[in-house]
Amino acid sequence: MNWNKNFNEGTVDDIESWAYPPSGGRVKMILLGMMAPLAIGGYAVHAWIVQEATWFGRRSTDIVVTGEAARALAVCYFAIAAFCHFRYFWGLWPAYRVFEIGIVLSMIVGLGGCGAACYYTFR
Repeated sequence: MNWNKNFNEGTVDDIESWAYPPSGGRVKMILLGMMAPLAIGGYAVHAWIVQEATWFGRRSTDIVVTGEAARALAVCYFAIAAFCHFRYFWGLWPAYRVFEIGIVLSMIVGLGGCGAACYYTFR
């Protein structure tokens, strides 16, 4: 039974679509480029100050972390907010150099924050 001969047939197209700016208008720019990053960034600032953050999981397996792990997770949440802002604000506003540099930097910071959160949580 070969339902799908090439298992990764659509994977390259899906990954490549994230490399280009999204399509949309002012509503998407305001909701996903400004409001969502403000909400996520507000939670990141709160987690940094209080030193308590929730590491969200699947099927209600959320972990509440404190201390250095919470600060590392706050950096990860801030990177998610920056990713949303650069993708959906600067990607829809035709400033492609800011879009590209912001996406790359937010992904690097996010990976570093997630790695540090894993280290501090599971050491």
